[in-house]
Amino acid sequence: MRYLVRSAALAAVAMVATACSGGESNGQAQPEPSSPSSTASAAPSSAADGGQELPHSGAPAVTNPLPKSVLDGDPCTDALTKAQAKNFFGDAVTSKDDDSQDLGPGCSWSNDDAMAGFTLNYDVNVGQGLSAVYANSKPKVDNFAEIGPIGGFPAAQYWDDGQKRNCNTFVGLADEYGLVMSLTIGTDSAEQGDDPCEAARTVMDRVVGNLKAKA
Repeated sequence: MRYLVRSAALAAVAMVATACSGGESNGQAQPEPSSPSSTASAAPSSAADGGQELPHSGAPAVTNPLPKSVLDGDPCTDALTKAQAKNFFGDAVTSKDDDSQDLGPGCSWSNDDAMAGFTLNYDVNVGQGLSAVYANSKPKVDNFAEIGPIGGFPAAQYWDDGQKRNCNTFVGLADEYGLVMSLTIGTDSAEQGDDPCEAARTVMDRVVGNLKAKA
């Protein structure tokens, strides 16, 4: 399988975390390590911290949310198994913690030989789920796609014209929280015409499947 990707911290991903503060990213900031927050065992109420009812800004509602407790664990062990990661990225794939103080727990997978990998964060801190993506990313990125469900949950993808190998994906597991991924295909995959957004959907579908099994 040629869906080899390299992790990248992009402005489009950082936009998710600006929903409550109204701040903007310069596109260069790396996620800062933090300890995962304790989470509830069921979806919280339908109002975000900012007082807006969820969903807003045109985001679809999550009609059958996963309990927030599925995001209690370590993304490096719960999101993908080692065997699944090798299937996507090859035997040389490695993973490391990549938590974000703004978003929540995260993990990066990479195959440096292929210049390939991705970063996944559990978006549990912002409190606005897909609504933050529609409010902050959609107006600012060059391309925004309202795609079909991933694992039965609403999703969106977004990318800039200058980043041909990268695609950002957000899946709403509830109106208030979800998964955000920044994925970039490797140079060989790009030369062979692979689509980073298709690769991201394939990887994210497996991640959501693993979390659903955990639930």
